Amino acid sequence: MWFHGQYAAFYAYNWTNGNIVWKFSAPAATPYETPYTNANGTAVYPWYSGSGLVADGKVYIYNSEHTATQPITRGWSLWCLNAYTGEEIWNITTPGAPSAIADGYLSVSGTDGYQYVFGRGQSKTTISAPDVATAKGTAVVIKGTVLDQSPAQTNTPCVSKDSMKTQMEYLHRQQPIGGIWNNATITGVPVTLTALDSNGNYEDLGIVTTDGYYGTFTKTWTPPIEGDYKIIASFDGDDSYGSSTAATTMAVSPASTTSTTSAPESAAADYTMTILGTGIAVIIAVAVVGAIMLLMFKRRK
Repeated sequence: MWFHGQYAAFYAYNWTNGNIVWKFSAPAATPYETPYTNANGTAVYPWYSGSGLVADGKVYIYNSEHTATQPITRGWSLWCLNAYTGEEIWNITTPGAPSAIADGYLSVSGTDGYQYVFGRGQSKTTISAPDVATAKGTAVVIKGTVLDQSPAQTNTPCVSKDSMKTQMEYLHRQQPIGGIWNNATITGVPVTLTALDSNGNYEDLGIVTTDGYYGTFTKTWTPPIEGDYKIIASFDGDDSYGSSTAATTMAVSPASTTSTTSAPESAAADYTMTILGTGIAVIIAVAVVGAIMLLMFKRRK
């Protein structure tokens, strides 16, 4: 096949006989901003582009036209299509000419003056658990992150394939984080959690999904036995990111015991000193009264 962009569609032709194998058109996201239409009268973006690249069964092309207006039409994009079927694989609102493909990376000269490189980025996984011993039977919270280490957006959240366009356009094209129609939700990536106990036994803690907006994950888990644990978080990677893993440790102590000792019985109250004290006070009071009366009797004489 050979490929050619026209104003209403992008075509793949059979090299031998000239038959049209497939054609691809891109309906305009915003109507009345392009004069081109398809056979149904739907507004579409043009493909008058002087360059494109084919590699690994994919065609990379971008929207353009002869003597494009400035600013360029909203919605023009870079497209990745299946070279055999014409199906869309992905697109991003970054028009520009594909200039080179090597080692799994695509270089694009953007119409905004930037050079963009598309491909798999490195990822970094972190994990943490309580750093003090936890009593057996107590639930613990395991948490961590999975972050993109690509030079263009270091330490930003790794996101799912379905959210990649929204994430990249938000980070690099000044688009809203919810998409231009505010109807997009960014989702994260799956992380597998495993625990290795002090006896060398593995326990599968399940798969958690990171938060697409922050790259964080959490898991509440109750360790079944006492001893030291190693907790492992693994991100397998995908078409967008390489894999990464991380581990942490935690300790589980014996379960706490609650004392049930009964309070001692109260001893019988001893009032001996109280009685003695009261008697002494009465004697002193009588003696004082007697002395006063004797003094008054002598004065009368």
